[in-house]
Amino acid sequence: MLNKIKIVGKVLSAEAKIKEKEERDKNELISYFSLLVPTPSGSLTILRCVAQGEIAKNIEKEIKQDETLEIKGYLRNEKSGRQVLVKVVEFSKLDTTLDKIDETSSNKLRLLGKIVTDFNFKVRENEKEPEVISFRIVVPREGNNLPFFFCRIQGTELINKVSEKLKKNDIVLLEGFLQTKKIVEEGGENPENEKKLSRISSIICQKFILLDSDSVNIFNPLDQLTYLVGKVEKIDFTKPKGKVEVEN
Repeated sequence: MLNKIKIVGKVLSAEAKIKEKEERDKNELISYFSLLVPTPSGSLTILRCVAQGEIAKNIEKEIKQDETLEIKGYLRNEKSGRQVLVKVVEFSKLDTTLDKIDETSSNKLRLLGKIVTDFNFKVRENEKEPEVISFRIVVPREGNNLPFFFCRIQGTELINKVSEKLKKNDIVLLEGFLQTKKIVEEGGENPENEKKLSRISSIICQKFILLDSDSVNIFNPLDQLTYLVGKVEKIDFTKPKGKVEVEN
């Protein structure tokens, strides 16, 4: 299955720890760091990256806070929590600054998998048209016990196309970008409990290609495939956030 992502952003923080490998008698360095990454919607998102082994060693030696990196890798869910990590396969330092990064190409991913839930439509208060469709996709990968990813479709144009052409159990090639938001969770029933900060990730979809199966037949004419593409709507930061209602 296809699972690829490329991001470009500014290093915010980095940390390293030793992970004991149960299957062999040696330890492996794990390096975590965060990038501030522009998105096609015009906003910035903080993406968490993880590297292992030799790549982690190189990152620890070479990268510093506020440097600009290009990262290539694949998506991996946290074992606990709702944040999606970028597993680093390769990285390079760029001689540029955050304000000069091209937001149309700084956060791009491609996934090949199956839609495993019905579409969930969300409608803004006092409006009729759905503002967001959400669903989950499964992207199996060897050694990955958490292959499910949460996806969102925004914008009337693409929402209408997807509602008409796609459904649960369809196999799709999906293109889009990764977005992570910080949320505040209440501390439970006891009001004295401290509020908990956590991050939740989702894939913002920009393009779909509907496939007949997860084994793509290269002899199928390309003009027989179903292409669904929508423009990325820029976020209007002057517009107040409205209450969103969920349709059953």
